[in-house]
Amino acid sequence: MRRVLVILGLAAVLCASAGSALAVGPTTAAQPSLDAAIARQMDADRHALGQDQRRQRALEARLRAARAKLVGATDPFQYDDTVGALQVDVTAAATRVAGLAAAIRRLHAALQPVQLPTTTNTSTSDPLGWDAVAVAEHYLGVRYLWGGSTPQSGFDCSGFVEFVYAQLGLTLAHYAATQFVTTPRIAPSQLEAGDLVFFEPHADGPGHVAIYIGDGELIQAPHTGAVIELAPLAELSSALGFVGATRPSELLAQTTA
Repeated sequence: MRRVLVILGLAAVLCASAGSALAVGPTTAAQPSLDAAIARQMDADRHALGQDQRRQRALEARLRAARAKLVGATDPFQYDDTVGALQVDVTAAATRVAGLAAAIRRLHAALQPVQLPTTTNTSTSDPLGWDAVAVAEHYLGVRYLWGGSTPQSGFDCSGFVEFVYAQLGLTLAHYAATQFVTTPRIAPSQLEAGDLVFFEPHADGPGHVAIYIGDGELIQAPHTGAVIELAPLAELSSALGFVGATRPSELLAQTTA
């Protein structure tokens, strides 16, 4: 929480400084240096965000393991103490992740908006892609669960994608990095409904995936404590870092041909 407050404070200072620099006029060099400082802070925050997200996933894995191990425990206090403590840690980690993401968005507001490539008119999208969107939107509001892949238990980001396309007859891995390399790559300018958009660049591949629904919007399973929701593509690209896009409906078309 201290990190978030510091970052938000920096964002306020930088935004105020930005207003002063713009008032001086185009001849000043203050604005470029200010933008560079904000960009550096955003890079640092994205790195911290990635670390906190990995820490959150590790804690969630420990929580699942503890629940499985203690499910038959004869001492209910042992179960409550162990699982309860881990749940507190998971909730705290999720709060840090959400706070950092919000701080990054505020810092980005002080910069020029990210100009993403113009997306394809969704009226010409592949009908299989629209089928995927229709399935996905049916589960708006289902809770997030790390490792989850059913509406009964909840979904994580890749589990949600896996489930949606399974309803259409396509089997995908329950892992964002694997989904990225096993589905046909497309340019961002070619985005259509049903395409997958990947974020959070890591050494082993993207750490987050969402489904494009058209008009610059995505549907996603975001993080612990949240539910399946709609989100702007530009906002996620700014907060998490854009990696690339793919079109699983091409694989689906091949299997149904």
